[in-house]
Amino acid sequence: MKSFSTIPAVIMFFFSSMVVADTGLKEVQFKDPWIRTTSTGHPMTAGYLSILNNGSEDVELVTVSSSIAKKVELHETTFHNNIMKMRQLESGVKIPAKGAIHFLPKGLHFMFKGLKMKVKDGGKYKVNLKFKNGGKAEVTMIGRKIVSKGAHKHHKHHKHHKH
Repeated sequence: MKSFSTIPAVIMFFFSSMVVADTGLKEVQFKDPWIRTTSTGHPMTAGYLSILNNGSEDVELVTVSSSIAKKVELHETTFHNNIMKMRQLESGVKIPAKGAIHFLPKGLHFMFKGLKMKVKDGGKYKVNLKFKNGGKAEVTMIGRKIVSKGAHKHHKHHKHHKH
């Protein structure tokens, strides 16, 4: 009797388009997706987010695409003897079971090449992620300004002048 009740659920799983679009990604969450703002006419920018895998199997992000750019590549920034190098991860990025991968400045990132528009602060940009098992996800990335490193040097220090 018990096995009979599971049949409709299995049929639903195969025929519900919502589930198919999400194949194998029920356990995957995306946090804090953002994309670096650009000035007009700038040809490329970088995007960042955290991908959390709560499932029991590894998930592999294979390709990324967006209508805002001609192509999006998965890149990793590495430092060798203080020299920064960027390499394209052509085989994708693995998110381990019960683990997370963080795309962050100076680390892993999405490289948007051939931008078709300016990325504005607070703007919303849709990015499509494809996974090895056929799973897909659409993530909305928010435009965010990077505060330049020199900005925090302008603190006033009158408190410290006790003579």
